Amino acid sequence: MKKFRLHAAALVLFTAAAFTSCSSDDDNSNAPLSKTAFVTAVTGPTTGTVNTELSLNVAFTVDNACGTFDKVLETTAANTKTIEVKAKYAGTNCGTTPASKTTIYKFKATSAGTYNLKFKKSATEFVTQTIVVN
Repeated sequence: MKKFRLHAAALVLFTAAAFTSCSSDDDNSNAPLSKTAFVTAVTGPTTGTVNTELSLNVAFTVDNACGTFDKVLETTAANTKTIEVKAKYAGTNCGTTPASKTTIYKFKATSAGTYNLKFKKSATEFVTQTIVVN
């Protein structure tokens, strides 16, 4: 009977070890990485009308050939918007040469006034686009 318990305990321990070594918490090294892409230039209209959407061309730099536009993060305080472009990086053999990309930023004001759109150029600098809405 003691021999049976010893074999059963050994089997349980072996099975538990096998399942924990095959867990699904892989490192996902192929998962896309998202990080800030600094803006180099913003072009587009400087005037508009209330409730009319304006399109601005935003140029930004990615670290390598695998970088693509991901999303825009906005922070609003009164008539000033701070805008941060995020790029995602997925793939291998991307190289190390920075690349320039562009995206369209849509702006629409619901009331008349002067709006300052501050696009992140570096950690402390911004490319500012001022838009007067009538």
